[in-house]
Amino acid sequence: MKIELSHKLSSFKPFLFEELYRRERAERARGKDIISLAVGDPDIPTDRRIVADAIKEIKNGRNHRYPNTKGNENLRKEISAWHKRRFGLDFHHNDEVSILIGSKEGIAHLPFVVMNEGDYCLIPDPTYPTYRTGVVLCGGHIHDVPLEEKNGFLPDLGRIPQKVVNKTKLFFLNYPNNPTGAGATLDFFKDLVKWARRNGVVIAQDAAYCDIYFGEPAPSIMQVAGARDVAVEFYSSSKTYCMAGWRIGWVVGNSKLVCALNQLKENIDSGPFNAIQNAVAYGLKHHEEIVPPIRARFKARAERFCSALHHSGWRFPDPKGSCFVWARPPVKCSSLDAVLFMLEKAAILTAPGSGFGKCGEGYVRFSLTEPDAKLAEAARRIKALDWAALKK
Repeated sequence: MKIELSHKLSSFKPFLFEELYRRERAERARGKDIISLAVGDPDIPTDRRIVADAIKEIKNGRNHRYPNTKGNENLRKEISAWHKRRFGLDFHHNDEVSILIGSKEGIAHLPFVVMNEGDYCLIPDPTYPTYRTGVVLCGGHIHDVPLEEKNGFLPDLGRIPQKVVNKTKLFFLNYPNNPTGAGATLDFFKDLVKWARRNGVVIAQDAAYCDIYFGEPAPSIMQVAGARDVAVEFYSSSKTYCMAGWRIGWVVGNSKLVCALNQLKENIDSGPFNAIQNAVAYGLKHHEEIVPPIRARFKARAERFCSALHHSGWRFPDPKGSCFVWARPPVKCSSLDAVLFMLEKAAILTAPGSGFGKCGEGYVRFSLTEPDAKLAEAARRIKALDWAALKK
């Protein structure tokens, strides 16, 4: 029998990060001492107090049964309490909070609850690739919204064609931003909410890096009056608590959207292991003790690495948050040429900006999720490169 795969599968290229992982393995097999700054996979271990709490919860037999798909009450209440402390916001733990198997899962599923075939979704360019996944699978159309350095990598809402806006149901955004490291202000979110309410567009703000900020605390779109009419916001434990492998996050905001997403999830998954949910609840309860050292560490890494890049001729605005540096090489070249040049001549693997969208061409993304000593060695190797050789 000849097996034919879905036509929609052909819409997906191999996930960018998986391609980079494969390239890294191949180079290591050739004996190269590769420093990989390509993927945002935190090297900092999960706080020992969260781990200890997880071990205790794993031993509790009550946690071995199926979890509630929208998340157990203990975690949802802690999430509500944290949002009150962090942003001064009240979210009802039953109707305005839902637990996710990592924010990536919820982001991929959201288009199914708001879009019909033929509807449009606005997606930033450059962007985190997963925003496209659900849109493609539900038969929607994508309109790319440029994020340009001259605008602080914020979208120019006035440049989005009104004929596209009239067909748009959903707009994905992400601040602090991956891949650019840019931040958004509360004033920007106010303009965005007004625009969304006027045009009937749902805003999905991905706040995975909300607590990895390097200056003033990053705002929440939900702090804007009227945001609950049109918006949801996604959060992740992966970077905030260095729990990437634990696969857990959450969504808050408009109750109709949160409940609809949970209704869909009830037919797809059974939710994260309760022991992990309770460990995250512990992290949230002790957030003010656990997270500041993580944030300070990423900030120090960004400052040192950015200083080294500046001295090596790279051009970029300093990141406002996240664990990434988004920069142009010392010479004009394509993103891929720059990445391959560093891999061949310096044994450093990075992510080509073109992999995040057309507007990413000419940039390279560096991840700061390697130990300080490796970042220092990577900076030394980059400084020693003869970029003029790339143009010969």
